[in-house]
Amino acid sequence: MESRRARGAGLLALGWALALEGAVAKVSLVVAALIVFGGLVTAVVMARGDHPESLADVPLVASSALVWGAGTLLAFAAAAHAFRRDKVSGIRALVASRARSDGEYLAARVVGLARVVAAVTATGTLAVGIASALVARGSGLAIHTLATTMAAVVFSVAFAAVIAPVGFATLAARSRVGGYLALTVVLVLPELLAGPMSTILPEGWGELVSIPGALGALRASLLPGSIDPLRLLRASALITLLILASMLVVRGQLARFDREQPV
Repeated sequence: MESRRARGAGLLALGWALALEGAVAKVSLVVAALIVFGGLVTAVVMARGDHPESLADVPLVASSALVWGAGTLLAFAAAAHAFRRDKVSGIRALVASRARSDGEYLAARVVGLARVVAAVTATGTLAVGIASALVARGSGLAIHTLATTMAAVVFSVAFAAVIAPVGFATLAARSRVGGYLALTVVLVLPELLAGPMSTILPEGWGELVSIPGALGALRASLLPGSIDPLRLLRASALITLLILASMLVVRGQLARFDREQPV
């Protein structure tokens, strides 16, 4: 049991390190730092301005900027051609010597990336939210800002949990053109169809036709003054389904890659 735990911890640590490899990953960290700094400056300016009540929106804006800016860049950089890079660099062979199955290898890769993305986006959001609450005028606004911050942190963690397997499912085994085409189909196309679909689907389901829509619904359902357990349940169920489906696709992609290019 102890050796199994040590092996699992080692594989997750390796997945974390691999997620941060490369120049683009480093650039994403710089982008995240700039977004957090901008959020801190914005919080101070708004707290001293004529509309300090808008301070509670700062962590929400920061979370959106972090996930769709730094988080997306980091996830795509880590997932693009990951299987090929791991084979060429010998990482796959190294992991095969320690892992008992391809499932452990995929778990290390996907969970490692999700942990890094969550650390970057959720930690940055939390930092901006706490700073916003500290500079708020009055305890009421500070508490309201902390409440919106918690919703934004949950949003950031959910984003990390879904973007890691989606990134690997679309980019890890495909060519550059094929990968980004698949990514466009998964992320962008459903968002473009959200408007027309909302007129067809039952009320409350139209926002769930895309990943950005589901994540946005999750965050909105937790905001103070508009907490909606049913909306939260729907969004959480769809996000969970997306994660499971993406992992099945990733396993299929890895099996196909191994058939075409044996390790």
